[in-house]
Amino acid sequence: MTEEPNDPAERHREWRLAGIICFALISLIVLWCTWMIIRPFLDAIILGAVLVTITFPTYRRVRAKLHGRESLAALIMTIGILLLIILPAVVLGILLVQQANGLIANFENGMAQQLLSRVNIPSHLMWIQRFVPTFDPASVSPERLLLPVVREIPGWVARNGTAIVGSVAGVALTFAMILLSAFFFFVEGEAIIAELAMLSPLPSRYDHEFGEKFKSVVDATFRGHVFTAIAQGIVTGIGLAIVGVPAAIFWGFVAAVLSMLPMVGAAVVWVPAAVYLFISASMGDRSYFGAIFLTIWGLTSVSLVDNVIRTWTMRGNAHLPAIPLLIAVVGGMQAFGFIGLVIGPLVFSLLMSVIDIYKRSFGIQHSESEVA
Repeated sequence: MTEEPNDPAERHREWRLAGIICFALISLIVLWCTWMIIRPFLDAIILGAVLVTITFPTYRRVRAKLHGRESLAALIMTIGILLLIILPAVVLGILLVQQANGLIANFENGMAQQLLSRVNIPSHLMWIQRFVPTFDPASVSPERLLLPVVREIPGWVARNGTAIVGSVAGVALTFAMILLSAFFFFVEGEAIIAELAMLSPLPSRYDHEFGEKFKSVVDATFRGHVFTAIAQGIVTGIGLAIVGVPAAIFWGFVAAVLSMLPMVGAAVVWVPAAVYLFISASMGDRSYFGAIFLTIWGLTSVSLVDNVIRTWTMRGNAHLPAIPLLIAVVGGMQAFGFIGLVIGPLVFSLLMSVIDIYKRSFGIQHSESEVA
């Protein structure tokens, strides 16, 4: 075994310029190879880290009750995450498939066609031809816009059945990697953070600030946006089920997904449903009670969930203003996929931290704006 020289001057001579360059090249090659290895599993690793960040206080309590047995506590937490996610996901998936099939059947049957044909939108748009002679009002009729798309859905599913099955298998593999990553981060998370702090060239107070910003953004994104979106989807689905809208569970799920996007929300689902109910009532197919009830329900209950739960869950967490948050979420999802829901706001928040550290380090006065 080669002994390292004790003399600092001799150690310095070992690291001549050629040695530094060689070490840098080896490091870059190793880092590149490491990146190529973990890149297919990067989403799973990030999601595992996010789940651990959210549930780590619970893990500490479990570990304390088990007298410091880290692996057993991590196993219990991982099994808990598995049961908490996979069981509701399986039940919801079965319900969504059933409701989606029923929705397609409703659109394909004669009743849906008859209702759409009675919505005479082109007759109300004839006045546009006085200003745009080439405009054809019939081109915006519901029969032309909706029914061809709906009729293509069964054929698309049949043509892409193999790809769909493969996607399900890929999701299962990704979920397994998420659980493995979560187990690893439960056991080694504190050691990894301590190692990163030791290797970081930044002052310790800035390392701590970046760590707190990461935790705050993760909490704000998941507790604030995901939990609020789930609550809005449930409340929207309940309202749709009360008034008898077909596939209420399916549309509630759609509302939950859309609620994750800032400035979009569940209104994209319940407002068209209320319009549908008003049109159906005006044709004598049902009473106006459903339309009025759903409108009031959406303006009160769904909005109340957004204002109350989001404010409560994001209490004490740093979060971005609405427009930068919208850009961060949409741009992050476009760049990184679903995981961009977290990465986008995280990058923007870390950018704000970098700007703030720069201001403090160089004595620049803070701006009074909300962003800076």
